Amino acid sequence: MRGKQPFYFMAKKNFAENFFSFDAKAVKGEGIGKKIGFPTINLDKIRLKIDYGVYLVEAEIDNKRYKGLLHFGPKKTFANNISLELLLKNFISDISSKQIKIAIIKKIRDIKKFANIKDLQNQIKQDLKLC
Repeated sequence: MRGKQPFYFMAKKNFAENFFSFDAKAVKGEGIGKKIGFPTINLDKIRLKIDYGVYLVEAEIDNKRYKGLLHFGPKKTFANNISLELLLKNFISDISSKQIKIAIIKKIRDIKKFANIKDLQNQIKQDLKLC
């Protein structure tokens, strides 16, 4: 009988480099994701050794694993500063101040400025289909 498998990461940066994973703490954000229908978890890091972009990720919170998206870089549609935000599938909870383990699976796209909120929402829906 096998026990619970350890949390490990199958993510490679650009498929040729070492696995990339990190821990981060949830922090209060501006609430923009929630306002547009995609509540994100804002993270306390803004310096990572990855390129700006949107990534497929696996995250572990309280020993439970979730698939989702990670946005790292400027929020161009909103002309905001650099952020690190996590959007998890099938996750509804208040996790303020919790530690999160994150594994990057792969980069799915660069960050871009959308003409309007509807276009951004449609792109997020498409991105979530990859999870």
